[in-house]
Amino acid sequence: MNSQRLSLALLAVICCFLHITYRSAHAQSAADQIDYHQDVAPILKKYCAGCHNDSDLEGDFSVSSLDKLRAGTPDGDVLSPGKPQASKLLQLLLSQSDEQMPPADEPQPSEADLLVIQTWIAQGAAGDAAPASMDLVSKLTAPKLAAAPRDKHYVGAACLVGGSDLALGTLNTVELRNANSNKVIWKCDSLPGKVNALRLSPDGKLLIASGGIAGIGGEVTLLDASDGSVIKRLQAHQDIVYCASMSPDGRWLASGSYDRNVILWDVATGEQVRQFTGHNGAIYDLDFDPTGKALATASADQTVKLWNVSVGIRLDTFGQPEGEMRCVRFSRDGKYVFAGGADRQIRKWKILSTEKPAINPMTVARFAHESDVLQLQLLDENRIASTARDLTLKLWDVAELKPLGKLGQLADVPAAICIADQNALQVVELTGAIRSFSANSVSSHSPKPLAGSSPAIVSAAPEPQAIQEFQEMEPNNTLAAAQAIGLPAHIRGVIYSESGEDDDLFRFSARSGQTWIFEVDAAKHNSPLDSRVEILDAAGQPVLRTQLQAVRESYFTFRGKDSDTIDDFRMHKWEDMELDEYLYSSGEVVKLWLYPRGPDSGFKVYPGAGKRTPFFDTTPVAHALGEPAYIVRELQPGEQPLPNGLPVFPVYFENDDDALRRAGRDSRLTFTAPADGQYFIRVRDARGFGSQESKYELTIRPANPDFSVAVSGEKMNIAIGTGREWTVSATRDDGLDSPISITLEGLPAGLLATNPLVIEAGQISAKGTIYATNDATALAASEPKTNEVVLVATSTVDGRKITHQLEQKLQIQVVPAGGMRFDIVDAMDPSQPLAELTIRPGQTISAGILLERADQSGPISFGKEDSGRGLPHGAYVDNIGLNGLLIPAEQTQREFFITAAPKLRPGRYQFHLRAESGDNPTSRPIWLVVE
Repeated sequence: MNSQRLSLALLAVICCFLHITYRSAHAQSAADQIDYHQDVAPILKKYCAGCHNDSDLEGDFSVSSLDKLRAGTPDGDVLSPGKPQASKLLQLLLSQSDEQMPPADEPQPSEADLLVIQTWIAQGAAGDAAPASMDLVSKLTAPKLAAAPRDKHYVGAACLVGGSDLALGTLNTVELRNANSNKVIWKCDSLPGKVNALRLSPDGKLLIASGGIAGIGGEVTLLDASDGSVIKRLQAHQDIVYCASMSPDGRWLASGSYDRNVILWDVATGEQVRQFTGHNGAIYDLDFDPTGKALATASADQTVKLWNVSVGIRLDTFGQPEGEMRCVRFSRDGKYVFAGGADRQIRKWKILSTEKPAINPMTVARFAHESDVLQLQLLDENRIASTARDLTLKLWDVAELKPLGKLGQLADVPAAICIADQNALQVVELTGAIRSFSANSVSSHSPKPLAGSSPAIVSAAPEPQAIQEFQEMEPNNTLAAAQAIGLPAHIRGVIYSESGEDDDLFRFSARSGQTWIFEVDAAKHNSPLDSRVEILDAAGQPVLRTQLQAVRESYFTFRGKDSDTIDDFRMHKWEDMELDEYLYSSGEVVKLWLYPRGPDSGFKVYPGAGKRTPFFDTTPVAHALGEPAYIVRELQPGEQPLPNGLPVFPVYFENDDDALRRAGRDSRLTFTAPADGQYFIRVRDARGFGSQESKYELTIRPANPDFSVAVSGEKMNIAIGTGREWTVSATRDDGLDSPISITLEGLPAGLLATNPLVIEAGQISAKGTIYATNDATALAASEPKTNEVVLVATSTVDGRKITHQLEQKLQIQVVPAGGMRFDIVDAMDPSQPLAELTIRPGQTISAGILLERADQSGPISFGKEDSGRGLPHGAYVDNIGLNGLLIPAEQTQREFFITAAPKLRPGRYQFHLRAESGDNPTSRPIWLVVE
């Protein structure tokens, strides 16, 4: 049959013979009718349903049911009851043309299979549509195998009923056990196949069991929670059901299946309301939000999708995961979604809309376990529990998914987490073992504080004494021979030994919490020394500064990086990364400063301009294409790393090249003493070299946090109706990281300014504008007067206010209106200039540009990734494409978008736009209000 198809004529001749043979083989009499469900449907399912089903629907044709088969295709019927030769279905099965079905390279039905279909059509293609309550087991055409003994059945699901009794789902069975005696209260053993999930209805009266038979169909069974009686059987899925849940008001029930579909049911009637289609893999879990308006689904296609329940539209697809998504839960307030799966991570997304499609930003992604995350359950508004194939139960804080600790170790794969109250948890294992845990007994795995953990803010040392001068004296290359010094100190030395490599060690005392700055001066005096310094404890061991726990793994995907570059850090799965996160690679720690801004770009790292600045005094190094990298977080004092399958990196008090990039290859180190005691500073050549010319000076002084600022663009000619930009750059000294505010004093009336101009915490520059309104006409005389504006800069560190009046002043001349001008306006009504915009972290908003061209007819650019001038760090002009923010030639309007990263803090900020044509005019300063 596989080599040559029988013609219809030949088939008709031998039909009788084959019919008798087939019926004999099935021990049936010739008078029996072919049964569609028992005889025909299995053949169609085996050879046709892979492509022609309710999901794929190739050729707009499905063989999933008799009704669908009778409906045919848009081109006509495929069945001609009583006329096999005229039936399109049989013609395709017998054809040897390009229309042959199944295709020639696919498995083909046997002669007996073809005869069953031919005979069934000849008998009138009779059959009744399968009722919704049809027993799935009756559809199974496989040899009957004896089930394993009951005590060998694995538990597939569990759920608390009444707050204490435990319902367990196994093969064909759900049983309720008493919480105290473990005796069976009731049992229902009429379920098809394995029970994959159990959920309780919101009112506690119904138990929702998800299951079915793989390859046959799925069923959601509603059981009376008081006695286990079957209330309803919901059948429509084409394969086994993995999850089902009821909306908070009890009106709807949603079920997810291996068939990749989600079905919404009316609980009262048992009728299907709608299907949610779009996943490309099995649906493993789903959850309603607290309002019942939205549904989140987790799938084997490595996505979580968000749906509007009332109209059935997809609101968003969370596509960041790198493995099958196993579990999904809404937060108690419905503002966030949590999900976990095969990539070992737990992710958190902020929900911006449950009414219409929106981009809902991921706020946290955390490597949580050493293998697949299997379950998530919220204990309360602040804590969430997780289990995984690594047989651990862990607790996390909801806000930032920071680990609160490990609750316990399991003996077998967990089937379910059951929450009795805010502190009592039960984990049911596949073997049926039930293990109880208390959230109050969480283990942080930190019996002792981490030695050498440094405070977050650099503090000044006590009042300094007069600096002491020392001349390095050999031998001093061992702990015993280390030269004693007092602090503060200035040391002159040389790295040289006739016996070979030389180390210079100096012993000093320090008090806990004191911060000292160690600075080597060699390169600028033309010394060949490439210095390296490190702090040792009294036993000669490196002093631990901090530990960095890897929370996500990555690698460089495009080009290597030299030790200076700040731009185009293209990282694998960069979508999981957030601004201000630490990136660790080959001992260097940088911080992410700006997202990739287009298809051909990567992250910028701190400080965002110039040479990159590593953190924790780590040394900038070159990185190769494909080199491993990790997003890391600093462990707090007393906190031990929580195992997540990723490494922990110790960082010691040591430095090769100055991380601030001010001293070239000379070393600079900030040391905060972890305890009172004796310490050693070791100075050596990073390459192991030494010579009589390898001289150095080492200064050890107390930290003195301070800053200085410089102004550029201070001389301005401003036309009425336009603005000019000015920039302030800061040099931060000795760990000063706080905001620096620059206030304009003596600004003439009629001028709008970014005032104060704030260099945000950790940043090194800020851009402001001064804009001449129509009220500044009096300043625009025939011989414009130069107006000088005084600048005063202030910052605060450790409660101490630092103030500097700048020698530079803004020198402003106002001139009559003329040339190109523009304003920021309402995108929907360009006639309305804007004074402020409102945004929330994670949100994208729009505004407009209205342009008066004057003599400018070509395209007008407002910049690329820097087009939002003065926007707070974490807010940026979005959707700029390859050309940036551009108004094409001859056009005068453009809508643009501003996105706020999750890190953006509430407050009021001023920004402006700046044209890159003409005299580079700016818009007036606009307030951005972050709620």
